[in-house]
Amino acid sequence: AMNDDKHNKTNREESISGRSAAFYFSHDPSIAQLLLRFGIKVREFILVSFLSDQGPLSIDQLARIIGIEPRELLTSIKRLAAAGLVVREPMSPDSSSSSMVRLTGRGEDVASRIDKQL
Repeated sequence: AMNDDKHNKTNREESISGRSAAFYFSHDPSIAQLLLRFGIKVREFILVSFLSDQGPLSIDQLARIIGIEPRELLTSIKRLAAAGLVVREPMSPDSSSSSMVRLTGRGEDVASRIDKQL
């Protein structure tokens, strides 16, 4: 549920989504390093936190819950996967959007640190 108030949204976009997540974790150097190296944004980090709470979800489910296009979500998931935070496990061979996304051990570790910082 996004706030319809445009001004509000713009401010939040700038302060959270638009900024490199590394900014938020400058006092946890290992996380900041990870973020900078892979260009991970805060909104992608929130996915990690979310998967930690919810357990594995399909890309379609995740996209629906978060309210973005599966294709857009896939880009984020690929970045998180490159950083070793999530893995994608195909549920059926014909569609990448039906793959399950789950956190790796490293992803769980990062999620627990995110929860402390956000």
